[in-house]
Amino acid sequence: MAAIITTPFRVVNAENFKEDIAESSVYVGIGKSDAWSTNTSNLVDAATPFTPEDTIDDLHEAYQNMIGMKKIASSDVAHIVNRYTWSANQTYVAWDSDDSAIYDKKFYVITSEFKVYKCIISPGTNSTEEPTHINTDPTAESDGYTWKYMYTVTVTDAEKFLTTSYMPVTSQFVPVTATVNGAVSSSTSVTIDAGQNNEFIKIGQRVDGTGASSAPTVTAISANKLVITLSSAQSISDGATLTFGRLADTDVNYANQTAQMNSGNTSLTAVAGIERFNVTNQGSGYTSATATITGDGTGCQASVTVAGGKVTGLTISSEANKGDGYTVADVVISGDGTGAAAQAIIAPPGGHGTDPISELGAFFVAVNTQLSGSESGDLTVGNDFRQISLIKKPKAFGSNATLTSTTARVRRSLVLASGASLTGFAVDQVINGSSSSAKAYLAEIDTTNKILYYYQNSKTGYGNFVQGDTITGTNPSGGSAALDQTNGTSWFGQATNGYGPEVTMNSGELLFLENRAAINRSSSQIEDIKLIIEF
Repeated sequence: MAAIITTPFRVVNAENFKEDIAESSVYVGIGKSDAWSTNTSNLVDAATPFTPEDTIDDLHEAYQNMIGMKKIASSDVAHIVNRYTWSANQTYVAWDSDDSAIYDKKFYVITSEFKVYKCIISPGTNSTEEPTHINTDPTAESDGYTWKYMYTVTVTDAEKFLTTSYMPVTSQFVPVTATVNGAVSSSTSVTIDAGQNNEFIKIGQRVDGTGASSAPTVTAISANKLVITLSSAQSISDGATLTFGRLADTDVNYANQTAQMNSGNTSLTAVAGIERFNVTNQGSGYTSATATITGDGTGCQASVTVAGGKVTGLTISSEANKGDGYTVADVVISGDGTGAAAQAIIAPPGGHGTDPISELGAFFVAVNTQLSGSESGDLTVGNDFRQISLIKKPKAFGSNATLTSTTARVRRSLVLASGASLTGFAVDQVINGSSSSAKAYLAEIDTTNKILYYYQNSKTGYGNFVQGDTITGTNPSGGSAALDQTNGTSWFGQATNGYGPEVTMNSGELLFLENRAAINRSSSQIEDIKLIIEF
């Protein structure tokens, strides 16, 4: 039995993950300040971080290594794709509905203006003209390339998700606004000012704005796109700003939809026509030829070019001649020769630009969050970390409730006696309990409250400290202090002193784990963490 995982399936999984983060408590965890080594006596990192294993033991150990975590906001996640920056004298390939490897090829670009375009027609030669238009229809440049404007990467998205290797993809709603030119009273006809991206107003869009008594939809648009007919009468003042919002039954980026002016009417409609043809066999003996296109759509018309007795191309003369509604199509070439054949290249459902996430194959997701200083004391400073993880729905310590706070302390703590000296203790030191023989790595020292924060892993073992312990720094040596015999260890009684962990160990689902070289932290610095996840 032969089977495949389809690109739409991967994109859907990426979308589900993104939505899950928006609806659930998902956190970035940081941990492991000790070196990449196999025993506590070796304090030097290996040349490369150890490769994490997809095993229960490795995931549990990562949780034990954890020091703190920060909640991810919905704005911290974006669909991304490989970044292809337009540059002169580079060759790009055209979108091809029958190319199984299309998502591994340069069929789209991001320009110097952070505009993203899909290549619709490629002459197979170097591109020399950078596209700059924001037309709804694919537009030809002087170098023979035809590009479809998809969207513009916003400044915010560029700062968070644009890297040298990846770029963000968006299908988020982008409203179109326009200013009313002349007051109307109880009228369905409204005139708007020119030069305000009026070309992006669509039939079916909802209209909101100052003076509008309801949210009518657009039912007609004049040929010059200045007079808008609404579904219900409105009284709107001169100069009022109207916002043309979501369509009644969709939630797409209207400014990015492929659209055309249908011949004979003024409605703007999304199209899913035949984009172009690939000649698969030129045949022979032709002096003239015609093409007949059949399929589940209508309206596609193409002329046939013959040269030297061969069919060399099929040309669609206008956007209107691409037809509409095609998902499959057959091409029959007739004439006085034999053997010519061609394949139809079909636009995605809804037309190019309707859904950039699906069209560009955005089955990668980027997570970006910033760690600023100690984050209210929940994240250690003056130390480093080597592991980054994603945890979904961790539990609050001592409760079955899902954690909801912005940040949370994961490390455990040892409360020292009031007269204890902290001299000689240092972060990353191995500490030892005199009575329990328990060992741990010292993650942070709170000199004000006389607390040693620690974590354990397979190198230290998982022994429990006890109230009778005197805590001693053993590797490197230095520091010795008795525990507070009243409060004991907050691992067993967080409520007693309030300095212990805020997360139940191994709670929730650990979704992602990455091992890295040491990343140093300080109170004055911000770490910008970017995670790339492929589905």
